Amino acid sequence: MSVIFRKLALLAIFLFASACSTTKNLPGQTEVLPQQQRQQQLAALHNFTVQAAVGIKSPAESVSGNLRWQQQDASAYQARLANMLGISLFELTANAELTELLVRGERYQAADASNLLWQLAGWSIPLHDMALWLRGLPGDSATELQYDTAGRLVSFNLTDSTGIRWQLTYRSFFDDALSLPKQLQLQSADTQVRLVIRSWQL
Repeated sequence: MSVIFRKLALLAIFLFASACSTTKNLPGQTEVLPQQQRQQQLAALHNFTVQAAVGIKSPAESVSGNLRWQQQDASAYQARLANMLGISLFELTANAELTELLVRGERYQAADASNLLWQLAGWSIPLHDMALWLRGLPGDSATELQYDTAGRLVSFNLTDSTGIRWQLTYRSFFDDALSLPKQLQLQSADTQVRLVIRSWQL
């Protein structure tokens, strides 16, 4: 290898490292939209895909895996939770009329997703309003709403369709104008759910 080639290679590595460092710092310079404008834009998002790491601790079992949530409109979505080996734990398809859940190769149908998941898995999450709280918005059952100085919702309580009461806390947000949620925690009397969102596709 010539001296010139080695110098060019070192220069390329240096420029690449510098670019990576700059890219990491750029999002922090984005200002969050004013509260009302941000909430309006979040409420208008009816078509998005979220990829997240999930940890669930319940009396029935502990589950760690990867969640893919694809929202298709205001009431229709598809969700898949797979373990760290990529094996599907459940696949969920829902619309305004019906929920279909695929667990261990068996298909089940019901009107309510949370109740169906509870019956089959022994644990559940508040699925009815999930399209809202993923975006940082409260549902109709939300109470005790708390906001930070930037006007972002950071905590609230909700009761899901099974009657379970949850406290939802937003631990961190992405550094963009919408300040989309990044780390979330749900806590009920006996179950804890943690989500770390890796990507949003809008």
